[in-house]
Amino acid sequence: MRPLRPEEPVSLVLAAGGARGVAHVGVLEALVTHGFRIQEIVGSSVGALIAAYYAGVGLSLEEMRTLGLGLSSRHLLAWAAARRAPRFARPYFQRRAGIVPAYLERLEQASGRSLHHGVERIGLLAFDGLSRREVLFHNQMPDFPLAEAMRGAVAIPVVYPPRRIVYAGRRMSLSDAGRRNRLPIEYLFAAPFCPRQIVVSDIANRLSHRRENAAKLKVWQARRPDVPIHVVLPDALGRGMLLYQLSDLEALVASGRAVTEALIASAAQTSPD
Repeated sequence: MRPLRPEEPVSLVLAAGGARGVAHVGVLEALVTHGFRIQEIVGSSVGALIAAYYAGVGLSLEEMRTLGLGLSSRHLLAWAAARRAPRFARPYFQRRAGIVPAYLERLEQASGRSLHHGVERIGLLAFDGLSRREVLFHNQMPDFPLAEAMRGAVAIPVVYPPRRIVYAGRRMSLSDAGRRNRLPIEYLFAAPFCPRQIVVSDIANRLSHRRENAAKLKVWQARRPDVPIHVVLPDALGRGMLLYQLSDLEALVASGRAVTEALIASAAQTSPD
């Protein structure tokens, strides 16, 4: 397989995985720091969240790290509780939601009409409970609903209620698609996406899930041998979806960066130059 080339744009796939998704921030840091241009991003669940904030809202790498380290499970659960609590109890939970309210406000302010950091296309995967189908929202859609798509893509059942929207005359009840499609690489091979080389950030925490993901990637590599698929595996094995310790989150960011830098170094060693 052709090694990763810094002169070619990268298409990035960010997998589902709850709080383990902070590892995606480390992957982004490594690619950008080493001069790779990220052309398009497709994400499921927390992968959609990272894609939306980086390319849609335009957070800097430093802000992405702050976001990743600030989205601890206790903050997310506190925000979920605030949404469901009686009005008199909401301030109590909102004060315990950390940076979540401020970052959601920044998302609401983003139009989605233009992207940032040189990214040309993003796709956010959600599940529509009314049609019982996956829905990929991408920025080439008319009136791309960035905030609504991201809120729907990370609406974990039980924790967050489905996001009900009407788009293009169609009623939808959007929720997290991570359990149905942890690694949505197939969407990169359909319009409007146009991959030349792919980096996949797989944050599965079970060997069985990693084997399933590897089998899926093998199928797509066989179908499209012209597009090399490179996989990075941050150290997420054994880590649950709910992480409470800052040290765990920091370790995942560092791991995402380290495995991506190892991929880049390996590519440099095999380069004709």
